[in-house]
Amino acid sequence: MACLLADGYARTTTLTIQARAGVSRGRLLHQFPSKDELLVAAAHHVCAAQLAEAEAVGRTLPSAAVDAGERLDAVVALLWETFHRPHFWAATELWVAARTEPALAEVIRPAERRLGRVVRDAMDELVGQQVTAHPLYPTVRQVLLTSMRGVALTYTFDRRDPATEPALAGWQRLARATLLPPG
Repeated sequence: MACLLADGYARTTTLTIQARAGVSRGRLLHQFPSKDELLVAAAHHVCAAQLAEAEAVGRTLPSAAVDAGERLDAVVALLWETFHRPHFWAATELWVAARTEPALAEVIRPAERRLGRVVRDAMDELVGQQVTAHPLYPTVRQVLLTSMRGVALTYTFDRRDPATEPALAGWQRLARATLLPPG
């Protein structure tokens, strides 16, 4: 992950990863026969750890029974925060490279589908059954994920504090207005 984040996909090699990890070439190639498989596995390993961390944070959120709006706001803010973690930038490197690297695309496609299900399931659990039961929830969830991804990409050339992102309040209002009963 450190090599991918520091050097990008094109300049990351199995030799640089091997040197940084301090493992033998044979051990590395035995576990991961290609650079693509290694990088996808590394990105997903970090993402899984960060999802577990997010779920732990989710257990400290306000109860939906007490205040569904506060909980929904907190989940939207937590989701936004994940777009500024190393796994997001590693995945972005891999997605962009997969556009012109068919072998990488073949490795990343099934892995990203599995990871997408895990992310959606984690979000569903965090927002709770009251919210996921709303007929527009799948659409709102997709809008949040894709628009957050798009806004996060602008941070590559416009460094600023994600906590002050003006779109965050808009995402929270959208989620509340669409998914919660008025009042």
